[in-house]
Amino acid sequence: MLRINIWIISFLITLFTAFFQRVTGPTYPIKDKIEISGEKVFYKFSRSCTSNKNDCILKIYSQKDMDFYVLYKRYKTKDIFSEIKFEREKGNNYYTAYLPSHPPAGKVEYEVYAVNEKKGKDKIYFLKKSVVTRFKGEVPNLILIPHIIFMFLFMLYTVKIFISANFSNLINKKEIFLNIFFLIAGGFILGPITQYYAFGEFWTGFPFGKDLTDNKTLVMLFAWLWSGYCVIKDKNKKTAVNIAFILTFLTYLIPHSLLGSELDYSKYDAVK
Repeated sequence: MLRINIWIISFLITLFTAFFQRVTGPTYPIKDKIEISGEKVFYKFSRSCTSNKNDCILKIYSQKDMDFYVLYKRYKTKDIFSEIKFEREKGNNYYTAYLPSHPPAGKVEYEVYAVNEKKGKDKIYFLKKSVVTRFKGEVPNLILIPHIIFMFLFMLYTVKIFISANFSNLINKKEIFLNIFFLIAGGFILGPITQYYAFGEFWTGFPFGKDLTDNKTLVMLFAWLWSGYCVIKDKNKKTAVNIAFILTFLTYLIPHSLLGSELDYSKYDAVK
């Protein structure tokens, strides 16, 4: 019964960390509401889009006939803002606008506003600062799904090993090395392949770049290799497991895709 409870608790904690990473990341859609002329207007703005695929959609939910616009330009450039007017979807209570596609790792900043006819056509901006969305290449499911599964299993076993070591005084050598296998398979084999499909580069962490996702994976690998070494030597096993867990848990609390790949448009334009 205790073993079953440990797995259940481990699974729930893993779900929490996965959910936290997802919703706090810089690519998670912005969902909120704003009051315009006494009406609550809900909206959903994309912050991650697929290149050459018409999925960079912005949605505004409103029952009234209103005019909404989006101003956009390439991120970190001196481009002049372009404008697109939202269109009401026939038979639905929402408006949509689609941002044009950009190359993988390209970023676009945009602002959305409504025109208030009752106040001399004043512009009402939805957000205080521009939204930044990043484009990515399409990753095959045969690569993406196993990558996600291996990384989920890695966190699941990380939590389970930690709980077992501290509340049951049990450290299973096979589980630790299985966990290292999950990390290597998910983070160092399928992870770089996923990134290559998405952004055209296998590795952008240390020593080649500052991608936090890659660097987090590197930190976790060192932590668990050291933990495995301590288990083999039968020395400071519990301490090593606890440190590996703490480092892993802390890295999972860092939003996913933070400081990720970013296209340098000045170089892109020069080559083009």
